[in-house]
Amino acid sequence: MKKVILAVGSSISAYKSCDLARLFVKGGYNVFVAMTENATKLVSPLTLEALTGNPIYRDSTLWEKHEMGHIFLKDKASLFLAAPATANMIGKFGNGIADDLVSTTFLALECPALIAPAMNPNMYKSPGVQMNIERLKSWGVKFVEPETGLVACGDEGKGRLADINTIYEAAVNVIEGK
Repeated sequence: MKKVILAVGSSISAYKSCDLARLFVKGGYNVFVAMTENATKLVSPLTLEALTGNPIYRDSTLWEKHEMGHIFLKDKASLFLAAPATANMIGKFGNGIADDLVSTTFLALECPALIAPAMNPNMYKSPGVQMNIERLKSWGVKFVEPETGLVACGDEGKGRLADINTIYEAAVNVIEGK
């Protein structure tokens, strides 16, 4: 069974990670969820644990579950998927910042990475975010482009999390080397 690390950021679209996790489980993947602490305020770790059948990893449980959680998570993984990925996550990844479980796991990866951004359209088009996206792409990281439309704050533009089926299909393609 192929292992997928699903990194959940603190975008309001974090609730969609539940359906995404369910798609992976239904597809026969073993899903391990790593959440930012702020993401746990938007989606219950217990919900994701019930959907995946695996413990949920986050900063507050890093030392409780496994001494080197970021190393354990990356072992034998077929894919690291950040969905939703916030500007903060993308910035940490692109600049080698390792100050939480999600960012340390990303830096320790030995498998392909796929990122599905979700944020305010003005944040998404900002030079800093675009620079980090381009830097990550130059390292071989794949992206699922966000959709254009109305976002939670009421603004409209490119920044909405891509459809979960689109993300799932992109993830499967990366795992299969397509």
